Amino acid sequence: MLLKKSTLVFASMAAFAVVAHAFPQTPEVAKAELTVASQYALSWPATLGTVDLYAASTPDQGTMTPVKRHVTTSSITVVSPLPGKGRVYFFIKPTDGTPGLWVSNRVLPLNGVANFRDMGGYETTDHHHVRWGQFYRSAAPSGLTAEDYQLVDTLGIKTVTDFRTQAEQKKQPTHWQGVSPAFFASEKPTLPGDMTDRKHLAKLSDTDAKTLMEAFYARMPEYYAPELKALFARLEAHQTPTLTHCTAGKDRTGFASALVLYALGVPEQTILADYAMSGDLLRAHLTPSFKAAMSDHQNGGAMAASPAMHSMLASDPAYLKAAFDAIKKHYGSIDAYLTQELGVTPQQRATLQSLYLD
Repeated sequence: MLLKKSTLVFASMAAFAVVAHAFPQTPEVAKAELTVASQYALSWPATLGTVDLYAASTPDQGTMTPVKRHVTTSSITVVSPLPGKGRVYFFIKPTDGTPGLWVSNRVLPLNGVANFRDMGGYETTDHHHVRWGQFYRSAAPSGLTAEDYQLVDTLGIKTVTDFRTQAEQKKQPTHWQGVSPAFFASEKPTLPGDMTDRKHLAKLSDTDAKTLMEAFYARMPEYYAPELKALFARLEAHQTPTLTHCTAGKDRTGFASALVLYALGVPEQTILADYAMSGDLLRAHLTPSFKAAMSDHQNGGAMAASPAMHSMLASDPAYLKAAFDAIKKHYGSIDAYLTQELGVTPQQRATLQSLYLD
């Protein structure tokens, strides 16, 4: 990783190791988990047989550094051979000539923002894989530290889609360091009243909060259609790598990310599992900026301590299913919604898949 010090310095490597293993297991073909500074635990299907391992600073086969040859196991722990090179991608190449797989750590080790992760690597229904390093999602990046930017700057992010309201943007402005991407922010002034009345929310039971969240998700397909349509247009124009975020990076960002994965052909089971990661990542890494967004000094912080907070912070798959169910009820299918509401035709989906699948 591109850091001034010889080891990664953030809240603590031990804490990040907990985060890396806390979220629900997603149905990934291969994995790379950053366990300690510059050390990765790699795993892949045993059916690949004997493999050669390579590392690269970008997920392509242009310039690759050999890591280990003729590995007969299906997992290994390795130290990055690319210190000071930014993010590391590994290529797992079967020696029998069958296609290899790219893999990298999904969750990025950042101190000032929670839930910052890569949507790459997921397998589609026709056995392609979403390209790494193209789609990032996170909580509000306003808390990124100078040290965080040493890593973020190596990602080459060209566009940022901010689903936060104008009120949220004003409360926690993002002051991007280094080469700034193009920012595309929502023009909505506030969220619906039932999602912002903290005194009311603080009094809700956990069950009532779940009902409120499902109702909010059911409204999102129509409420955020303009922002989603513009996002897909940027993706079709290949304005990537891209970062999508809101405040927590789980609700509005989670819905948008789910639609991107769906358009690329990732199965629903995988989409729901990816979505479910956010709650655990947020609870494991409550950054100062996210705590500030959740706190309410006017009522003594009652919201943060309320029973409703558990449901508000959760990424229960039932929430995302509520959005999908609302789409199917009004449009007949998610495919129809993509075409009719977001302008993503079958031809345009084919273009997206050609751009972002291996």
